[in-house]
Amino acid sequence: MQINVIQTMKRNISINFVVRESKIRVDGTAPIQVSLCLNSDRASFSTGKTVRPENWDRKAQKVKGRDEVTLELNRYLESIKARLYRLETELMDRELEVSVDMLRDAYLGKLDCLKDWTLLGVADAHLNDLRGKIGKALAASTVWEYEYCVRLLRLYLQTRLGRKDIGIKEVNPSLISGFHSWLLSERKMKQNTTINHLMFLKKVMNIAVMNGYVPYNSLTHYRIERERVDMEYLDEIELQKVIEFDSPIERLVRTKDTFLFGCFTGLSYIDIKMLREDHFETDSEGRRWIKKHREKTGVLSRIPLLPIAQSILDKYSGGKVLLPIQDAADVNRNLKDIATLCGIDKKICFHTSRHTFATTVTLSNDISIEVVSKMLGHTNTRMTSHYAKVVDKCISHQMDGIVDRYRAVM
Repeated sequence: MQINVIQTMKRNISINFVVRESKIRVDGTAPIQVSLCLNSDRASFSTGKTVRPENWDRKAQKVKGRDEVTLELNRYLESIKARLYRLETELMDRELEVSVDMLRDAYLGKLDCLKDWTLLGVADAHLNDLRGKIGKALAASTVWEYEYCVRLLRLYLQTRLGRKDIGIKEVNPSLISGFHSWLLSERKMKQNTTINHLMFLKKVMNIAVMNGYVPYNSLTHYRIERERVDMEYLDEIELQKVIEFDSPIERLVRTKDTFLFGCFTGLSYIDIKMLREDHFETDSEGRRWIKKHREKTGVLSRIPLLPIAQSILDKYSGGKVLLPIQDAADVNRNLKDIATLCGIDKKICFHTSRHTFATTVTLSNDISIEVVSKMLGHTNTRMTSHYAKVVDKCISHQMDGIVDRYRAVM
């Protein structure tokens, strides 16, 4: 018990006032400073007040005299000390190891965890941090998605709550529930799309907790079930229709070519757009490979180049870019036209090419899911199974071997 008392005493910071007699001014007064002491650690800052050194009572820690000006100055000094004690208690309540520098910064308003942070303030600060990682740890498209989340959140606060922002300590489950409902009803989003925005909101709150702005994340237990969605892909017949598609309209031909390149490499839109000559390698057997770190995750994709993908590259060789891929919105509009002209009754977008590669081009042709995972640049096969359906043809082919084996036993 005695040890605990000693440890507690060691944590207490002594607060004193010191008159800096070495800095006497022309009018004969010297500045009064606050001196904080914890063991051998020291920190100080100015009170902004001055006093004649002969009028300072060092033992009583106040100015001598009973006139109104002196009494007011002493009350001011006492208010500084009282505020410092309150701040020390608040920091200790947050289970922080309080230092003299921390207490000084808290008083001067320089300690982030004691600022009156807002939800959008924390979100914007996080975005600024992410922008500095573009091209290093994050793709620009990823940061754009987070920026879009913040725009939606700001719009929700304005239209539904009539507020420009909300204090970080005001955030509660009803806020995320209301935001969720608003995304579904007003923004006409699908359930799985809303999850991305809600997860960003939870992440912002986690950052607030880590920085000490709030003691816990009030949104932790808000659960959202992800709807199971069957990924659209082109089967062999539909893929052949796109291969055979021809048109005098150049934009459709260019879209078809870049889409097919994605179907036979598994590269995403942004990875095709950023593809360069130095992403290609030729092995000792003369086989050409694409070896490129994914823009989204930084994970390495290793893809042997199929003849049809090589022929598309050859078609556009000599241009300013390897492939003349258009803006994403234009590509998806063009793909809608191509699907209609090919008689394909599916809602396809450029990402359909990645699913087609995983399902029709590879898994359906007995390429193992482990190999497909490496080509797609996934860190595990669970991610690959999200993109690729193991179609009936694969299942039937593999089960036929079992049927033949056990037929012989009978």
